[in-house]
Amino acid sequence: MKLVILTALAVATWAAPTGNTCNYAPVGDESNQKAVPIKDFRTSGLDFVRPNWCITHCADRTSVLVAARFQFANSSSAVPAYKIHRSVSRHSGIKVSAEVISGEPRQRDDDDDDEFCIDQTVADAIHRVVNENNDLDTMAEALNYYVNKPGWAFVIYDMGPPPSIIETVNVHIDMNYCEKVVVKKMPDGSEVLYQVFAGLIKAD
Repeated sequence: MKLVILTALAVATWAAPTGNTCNYAPVGDESNQKAVPIKDFRTSGLDFVRPNWCITHCADRTSVLVAARFQFANSSSAVPAYKIHRSVSRHSGIKVSAEVISGEPRQRDDDDDDEFCIDQTVADAIHRVVNENNDLDTMAEALNYYVNKPGWAFVIYDMGPPPSIIETVNVHIDMNYCEKVVVKKMPDGSEVLYQVFAGLIKAD
C-alpha cells in the first residue's frame, strides 16, 4: 500500500511541481530518473540547467526528476537499455528490479553494487565521498573534485528515512554512465542511503 501511495505522489509531483520545472521538450533519448520522497539533493559538475541536463523538483526538494542526455561510450543499438526500479522499505531494505526496454538482453549480476557504475574509479570515488563526508554540499563538491571527468554532471540524493522509490529509464551499463547507491553506516549504528546519478552529458 505504501508503494501505491508513493507512486500516486510521484505522478502528482511531476505534473505540478512548485519548485523548478524543466520546460525543455523531450528529444526521445533521455535517461530519466525520479526519486520520491527524498530528504534533499545537490548537483555538481557541469550542472547548469539546459536541454541535455534538466532537473524538476518540488519547492521543499523532497522529490526530484532528472532528464539527462548522456553521451554513452557504446552507442550500438544492440546494447541493452534498462528500466530500473528501486524500492526502499524499513522491513525489506532495498529491492531492485530491472526490465530490458531495448537492445539485446545480457546476463546481469543483481549482487554487484557497481553493475550500473562500471568505471571503477568513479564507483570508488563515490563510495569514498559519501563515507568521508557528512553533508550534501560537501559531497557534491567532493564528487566534482575526485571524479574529475570533464563534461560529467552529477546529482546526489540523501534518501532520508524509508519508504521511497527510485525509478530510472534508459539505463546503460557504460563507462560514461553511473547510477550507484551507497549505504552509509552512522556512528550510532543507523544507516543513511545515498543515490548518485551521473555521466557524460551530450554537448549539443
